[in-house]
Amino acid sequence: MLLVSNTKDLKTLTWGPYLWFYTTFMAGRGLAACDFLGEKLAWFFGITSPKYQYAIDEYERMKRQDKEEQEEAEREAEAERQRANQQEAEKVNDMEGGATATQAEQVEC
Repeated sequence: MLLVSNTKDLKTLTWGPYLWFYTTFMAGRGLAACDFLGEKLAWFFGITSPKYQYAIDEYERMKRQDKEEQEEAEREAEAERQRANQQEAEKVNDMEGGATATQAEQVEC
């Protein structure tokens, strides 16, 4: 876009270049104004969000829910392993003195 300061002298231009200069200058300014007003109107009417934003939100919600379910399953598996280890430790503690289960049964008989 040409500016007035970029031309040598507007007064010396003939009618053709003079009209062409002002036509392109005003068209550029008009386009910039329409672009600016279009952005402001789109924001005002709320049409700046993507057309399928609801689908994007649903996909992200499903991903987050799957991740939470996976973490919950991992926590449950860890708790089950800890319970099994604790029960095993209790069995070992019940057999104090190093006696095995078969030796304890033989002593009772």
